[in-house]
Amino acid sequence: MANASRQRHYRHHRGSGQARRADSEDTSARAPGLRQKEYIAPVAGDCLSSQGRHSLRQGLIAILDRAKEGRLELAKDTSDSQEFSKSAQEKLALACVGMSSNTQEDAELMSKVVFTLFNSELVKLPPASSSSFNLVEALCVYFTKVFNSFDPQGYNTHNSTQGTSCATSPQAETIQRNQVDILRALSAVLFENGALVKDAFADLINILLGTCSSPRRQERSELRRMALNCLANLVHKTGSLYSTYHDRIYDILLSNLTTTSYYEVGTMASLSSTVRRKDRASERKLRTSSSPLSATGRQNTFNAFYAATRGSGHLAVAPSSTAFSVGIIKRTSYAAPASTPPVSISTGTLGGSAQPADVYGDSALSVRRSIQSSDSEYSDSETGVHLAQRMQHDGKVRLNALLCLQAIARAVPKQLQPHWPKFLTTSTSPPTALATHKAPSLLSLMGSDPIPTVRTAACIVLGNILESSKQYLAMAEEKSQLSGPKSHAGILTLSEKVGSMTRELHVGVAAAMNSVDSNVEQTVVIQMIKCGTSVVANCTYEKMRRGLTLMIFNSIKRFLHSEELGLQVATLFFTTALLSNTSAQPELRETILSPAQNDNTTPGLLSQLMNLVDGVDIPIPVRVEAWNTLSAIARHHFAVIHTLWPRFDTALATGQDADDSRVRTAGLLFLEEFAKSGSSAATPSTSDWWKDILERHILKVFSEDSPSFKALACDCISHIPAETFNGLTNRLEVLIMSLVLGTAVDENATARAAACRAIGVFILFPSLREDCTLIVDMANTVLDLCRDPNLTVRVRASWAVGNLSDSLVLLKSNGQDDVLEEALTLSLWTKIMRTALVVCQDNEKLKSNGIRAIGGLLRVTFEGILERERHSLVKEAVYALIKNMEQGSLKGRWNACYAMQNALLNPDFPIGSTAGTSYALDSDMVSWTKDVYGALLQAIQQSKNFKVRINACAALSVPKTRAKFGDQALFRNIVQVLMDAVQNLDLEQGQHEFGEFQYRGQLETKLLRCLDHLLQVSGGLSKLGLELDPTLRQRILASRPAVALAAVESIQHVAEDVEALTI
Repeated sequence: MANASRQRHYRHHRGSGQARRADSEDTSARAPGLRQKEYIAPVAGDCLSSQGRHSLRQGLIAILDRAKEGRLELAKDTSDSQEFSKSAQEKLALACVGMSSNTQEDAELMSKVVFTLFNSELVKLPPASSSSFNLVEALCVYFTKVFNSFDPQGYNTHNSTQGTSCATSPQAETIQRNQVDILRALSAVLFENGALVKDAFADLINILLGTCSSPRRQERSELRRMALNCLANLVHKTGSLYSTYHDRIYDILLSNLTTTSYYEVGTMASLSSTVRRKDRASERKLRTSSSPLSATGRQNTFNAFYAATRGSGHLAVAPSSTAFSVGIIKRTSYAAPASTPPVSISTGTLGGSAQPADVYGDSALSVRRSIQSSDSEYSDSETGVHLAQRMQHDGKVRLNALLCLQAIARAVPKQLQPHWPKFLTTSTSPPTALATHKAPSLLSLMGSDPIPTVRTAACIVLGNILESSKQYLAMAEEKSQLSGPKSHAGILTLSEKVGSMTRELHVGVAAAMNSVDSNVEQTVVIQMIKCGTSVVANCTYEKMRRGLTLMIFNSIKRFLHSEELGLQVATLFFTTALLSNTSAQPELRETILSPAQNDNTTPGLLSQLMNLVDGVDIPIPVRVEAWNTLSAIARHHFAVIHTLWPRFDTALATGQDADDSRVRTAGLLFLEEFAKSGSSAATPSTSDWWKDILERHILKVFSEDSPSFKALACDCISHIPAETFNGLTNRLEVLIMSLVLGTAVDENATARAAACRAIGVFILFPSLREDCTLIVDMANTVLDLCRDPNLTVRVRASWAVGNLSDSLVLLKSNGQDDVLEEALTLSLWTKIMRTALVVCQDNEKLKSNGIRAIGGLLRVTFEGILERERHSLVKEAVYALIKNMEQGSLKGRWNACYAMQNALLNPDFPIGSTAGTSYALDSDMVSWTKDVYGALLQAIQQSKNFKVRINACAALSVPKTRAKFGDQALFRNIVQVLMDAVQNLDLEQGQHEFGEFQYRGQLETKLLRCLDHLLQVSGGLSKLGLELDPTLRQRILASRPAVALAAVESIQHVAEDVEALTI
């Protein structure tokens, strides 16, 4: 399978050489240890005879041998693999019942078989909804019984002094080895199957939590790691199924993440080289594997970022942002023996040095661990190696705890948010400077953990924890000062807590970046920069006090000129994300984009970026990302780029001559962003400027063979303002339209889609819609592309068709009937209507455009065409609108009501009574009258979206004569529904979503004015047999526009009788 490698390594991050060798050894070759009766408690339930169990063992051994020999072939989805999977599941199901759970040999064999089958994905389990035998549940029951049958005399709790490293007995080693095998097999079984565990869950979770919280000893680190793996796989992809246990799991993970070994300064200095040598092996192992920490799925998490390739043109990192709660997070500290003085905390770096930690004043946040008495058993020459091994084991446990935390974060990200303070701690003193985080947390792991892979993992897990947190962090607000004795006094609101969280996260990341050694820890630095990228991409700075963006930028900007390609590219990624954050733009404009002190014209950062895009010897990935950063600046700061345009013009010309297409693409993307922001900037682009860039950069791109270049050229052209386009020479206008229409028939779908977008923009230009020939050419082009096999092309083409109908409406509204009559022939009308009806039945992304096109076309349709097509295309169009008003997405319903309003705005549109019309011979009322008004009333009564109701009211307010509303019964029903809707609006306040209430006042006014219009059209309520409540009457009068109300008052003095007002 595609994800087989990733999943295998996700399940099992094995660090112990002993455990790895145990996986590959044959059952018979393993150390026998003691006899079972000496340390295994008897468990009843053997269901097979001795001969039956022997036969079952032989069958399992055969399956194991077959799995090892034909692993590659069996992993494929073939008939042989399916038969093998079925046979293996039958054997395992029988073994769960028949194999003895108190026999060491049986337990070892089952662990080996289960691990091999599930780790290699040779067992294809049926769907979770299947009523077949639950093999996962059965295996969990069996292994929990086996695990509990071990250690009846308390060998696992023997010598529970924390941190001890005394030698263990052969009994304990054998017990622990078997328990590791059991947990490793369970980890393989539970991967993506946690939701299948039901009856065995309580026993299983108690075993795992108990093992993870057992006394910390070096010889038990592998057992803790396997238990953490099982926890991660148990909650992976289970959502909130086991959320009631998450609090306990968080506490366990916290103890495994933060209760680590700290050493004296001198010891750390002597150990640093040993740690680095040992960690390189684990780092190489992790680089060749996949893990759930990977932000890109199949690519491994700890892979160095030296390649620096671009896929979609955006940074491929998980969205990241963070928060903290104000308060003290207490940690369980190691208790030092009375005879041993406490050892101060020290923070080591991989550069071979260590510095004493400046511990926070609160002792609850201090973590101390003394060297245990057992350390004296080692000679001075052995101390360094022993402590280095202990550091490695602690690091592996922390790594697996991070994996488990990540699995929970992905399963229930929102439920984890209240528990962020457990892993992202704050101090009692608010962060005011770039001080190192001493409190144990993910930030402290990221900044000072002695194992590089753990630091890298902490960065990535932090990003995963903060996934989808942008909305949560948008509440961030700072009101109180961050200094002074009363800075955190009183009860803080949630927004203030989130604001404090946001500030501390910036402080933590900036502190870690300032203390990192880029010459030694390049991989860690890259991951830390990516973590910072996620922070600035997701945080909101509108209500935060200034300084955060500059703080984190200053801590990372030094890597912009690094000699390492990966560091440069990662720094540019970070800068692009920062400059793309809309809420940070005011501060950025005054800081990093302000002119440098030694240059009064060019901002310092901008000058550096221009040097990168201009440099001939600059690596291609760096030039590309520099252009992307400039694109972010151009998107928000048009004036900054505009003042330096001559230099960018030269750089663009140089870039277009580059051999690498990535540089040319990035340059065109920058040009598009600049043109887009220029079209809406306060200082509009002039025709001369557009003429220059069209001739120098854009038009010549159409001669390229690459369709992506043509698509980018079309995107750039589509941002030309209508006034600027009208000011171009006739030669340029004709050339542009010829190139765009030619690109619309390109073989590449991307180029066709971009051309459709450009046509959709041009078709609304006043100077172009007056050209009947050009209108027909553009219309035929986009109408044909509405049947394109590519969905993106159809979406863009249908959008252009909707704009085409709007363009025709503008011609009619501006009194250009002669142009409309010349352009809108019967053949073109028929083609537009048929295409729009087809689009209404297409993908949901297209429907709204088709509905919009129908409404606009019906508004401008001539009476002769309406009479000719009223039994065919007109009828189909009307009922298409009715269908979309009654069902479908909210966007579709809104557009359908708007389209019906457009249709009713055509005075020739047939609806209501047929008296005095050419339709009188057929019936007294147009056939679709009741259906049209019924659909509009249904939208007013039942739609939960207030904007849909507003459009339905607007449509009902269009007809100006009583005859348009049909017979008396229908009209009376319309008035009654509107009266009820006004009165029920107050009763529905608690039945609608919060976002709808911003439109409530607009809806109320629309309902009242629509009712006012109908009452005026009717000539009085007495003719309808209805009574108007005095309060409602006053609300109707109050809703009238000021001018209309003044006229009524001056003539009728606001008479009390509603009939006297003729309403």
